[in-house]
Amino acid sequence: MSIRFRLLTFLLCLTVIGSTAQRRSTRTTQRKATPQASQTTQSLKAGVTKELAAERSRIISHVNYDLTFNIPASQKQVVTGTAVITFLLSELTDVVLDFQGTFSGACIINGKQRTVTYQKEHIVLPMKQLKEGLNTVALTFTSANSALNRHDDYLYTLFVPDHARSCFPCFDQPDLRALFTTKLNVPDGWKTMTSDSENPLPTYLYSFVAGRFQEKKSQRDGRLMRALFLETDPKKTAQLDHIFDEAGNALRWMETYTGLKCPFKEYGMVILPGYQFGGMEHPGAIQMNDRRLLLGENPSQEEQLRRTELIAHETAHLWFGDMVSLKWFEDVWTKEVFANFMAAKITRRQFTKVDHDLNFIKTYQARALAIDRTEGTHPIAQSLTNQNEAAMLYDNIIYDKAPVMMRMLEQMMGAKSMQAGLQKYLRNYYFKNASWDDLIETLDREAPTVGIRQMSEVWVKQKGMPTIQSVYRDGKLVVSQHDPYGRGLCWRQKFDIRIINDLGRSRTITVDMQQPTMSFDIGPAPSYIIPNYNGSGYGRFTLDDVYTRKLPQRLIVTRDDLQRYALLLTLHDNYLMGLIPASYFGELYRDMMKEKNPLIMQTCVDHMFKIAFDLTPRERQTLEQCMMDLLSENRSDECRRTIIRKMSRHATAPEVVQQIYDLWKNHNDRLFDEHDYMEMAYRLAIMRPEEWQQIIVKEREYLSNDLLRQEFDYVSRACTPNGNAQRQLFNELLKPENRKQEPWALHVIELLNADVREPQSNAYIPSSLASLEYLQQTSDIFFTSDWLQALLSGHKSEEASRQVEQFLKKNPNLRPQLRNKILEAAWPLMNIRR
Repeated sequence: MSIRFRLLTFLLCLTVIGSTAQRRSTRTTQRKATPQASQTTQSLKAGVTKELAAERSRIISHVNYDLTFNIPASQKQVVTGTAVITFLLSELTDVVLDFQGTFSGACIINGKQRTVTYQKEHIVLPMKQLKEGLNTVALTFTSANSALNRHDDYLYTLFVPDHARSCFPCFDQPDLRALFTTKLNVPDGWKTMTSDSENPLPTYLYSFVAGRFQEKKSQRDGRLMRALFLETDPKKTAQLDHIFDEAGNALRWMETYTGLKCPFKEYGMVILPGYQFGGMEHPGAIQMNDRRLLLGENPSQEEQLRRTELIAHETAHLWFGDMVSLKWFEDVWTKEVFANFMAAKITRRQFTKVDHDLNFIKTYQARALAIDRTEGTHPIAQSLTNQNEAAMLYDNIIYDKAPVMMRMLEQMMGAKSMQAGLQKYLRNYYFKNASWDDLIETLDREAPTVGIRQMSEVWVKQKGMPTIQSVYRDGKLVVSQHDPYGRGLCWRQKFDIRIINDLGRSRTITVDMQQPTMSFDIGPAPSYIIPNYNGSGYGRFTLDDVYTRKLPQRLIVTRDDLQRYALLLTLHDNYLMGLIPASYFGELYRDMMKEKNPLIMQTCVDHMFKIAFDLTPRERQTLEQCMMDLLSENRSDECRRTIIRKMSRHATAPEVVQQIYDLWKNHNDRLFDEHDYMEMAYRLAIMRPEEWQQIIVKEREYLSNDLLRQEFDYVSRACTPNGNAQRQLFNELLKPENRKQEPWALHVIELLNADVREPQSNAYIPSSLASLEYLQQTSDIFFTSDWLQALLSGHKSEEASRQVEQFLKKNPNLRPQLRNKILEAAWPLMNIRR
């Protein structure tokens, strides 16, 4: 690919130069005497605006970056570099490079020393120093630190969505792909890894890492597998062979499904502690979170599933996102649609004993519903006016509702038609950029009669979900769909409803909802109506009051795992709507006594705790004790691990706190790893402030390596009972230099806002909300949402609710994306069952 691409660049350059000479000889009189700056450069703004990106896409092509970075060992010293940038220019005009670091203004343009303008994060190359055809710009610079993720003995770059310009001068937009050549000058003993250099990449997919990493190499199907890591626990590093196996399996599956070989010759991965994402799909240098990849000695089934899904997700991106990239201003979200959709398919092949329809609902559908039921929801499709807004678009609607929509689309088209359409899409846009509408056009040609465009218009381009009510009326089951925003939308979908009478006879009605209201003859009034029986529907499913009150009774007698899990979600949603009382905790308890499916256990415990959290402190303590009593009823390892982990973070009942203390003090339960014991220590230190220092000191003695100690020392500061120290710590985290390890910083915020610290912790809410713009500008893409979740999830007071309401009222001009983030995170607080 590299040789072909460079040859094409050379030939196109000759063509452009030839045509330029001809135009000069025949149209000299048509040229203006004095060149004028382009309209785009005259109105430059910080970031990459839609207008600037469109102008550059029109006139610039065949970009190459030859980059050198000088990386010192000390974080106190700056990273410097040189860049030689070549590109073809089809029309003579000013050219704008993006850069946020330090630049003197001096550079070499087409072999001549020049001084250029550097303003508003842009370097302006004047047209009089350029030429139509091939141009070369060479310059030296000092990188900003914001995307370098520097630590004492390593660094890694993370440029998504628009941070490459903080590190080196570039055209920082995804539709100007480029070839990258990289040289890293690093301290002795440091290992390095860079993203693929053979294929043209968008700037957000370019990456390099350097540091005192350990290294492991292997081969799978003739492909080099290479991992850099810092972990020293031999039990964890021994998992790397299995990780390589999973990556190899994912690659083979994707090649078979797409009909295209993976174009990237090396599968490199960097396993990082405290990594702010699950993973990032830089081809040849995929970055992954160490806790998601290197599991404890006795991992749960869910932990193993999530690892496989992460590897599959990042591998799928090599086709969907890397090979074919998005059109940034139109479809920032599109690449994530495919990745989780494919990850679900790949995981299905590797875990043959798991109910994957259930896992799909738990992994994607339930998470999407949690956002879609809030006032902060939004369409899957979103557009931008400036790339510096892109970080605000990422949430569970993009990552989780999108694969739900894709599965429905596949059901409409048929799996074979969907596969054929996606194969054509990849071939048509091979190493190009494509939009969602490009995909829909391709799929519509493959299945022109199923209404793909209409489905996309509602499911992708409109926000929210339907409320679907099933009622019995005069011998008929009437199923009606309501648009909560009054737009009259109809979400076309299929789902099952189960009808059961007193004698045990039952029937299943498959509803193909193509219109807002449908009715079915069912005869006499049934004993039970169970909506969305197999979980295939998406929305808020409600019943008449009489049927709603009876619905929890079906949980214990529903034997099929998928049907029981679907019922569990329906019950929980009706509880959140106030249609089912808190006493349904008893039905959850009865189910947990005999529950064997670990995926259902996790959800059951989450729902039980939500009910307990909503109640008075004394009632909550009683229910916590009930949850611990389950350990003598359901003696499975998965039940024990699930409940203990929940109580380790949230216990308030003195008896339960003592049980957690005894478990932590013994420190020898094989089900729990060191991070579990760290969580126990944090909670115990908060619940027992008179012992907090002894608990923290004792836990630190157990920690086996420097990485764990660094994390524990950072996070455990939040356990101090001293109010002044807590406020000082909170204020420190508002500064970006104090939250380099973003997951650790979020953990501190969560502990500072622990439920038992209310109302004192309410003081953090106004200052956090007032700082959101700054937090968003100085952090990575998920941080603002995660900060809000960590801030608000422990609060339930009316004072906290009023603080959020007052902030929103006083800030009517708050950016819509930020307002949505607040409304998403605050929904449980604003809708608590007081």
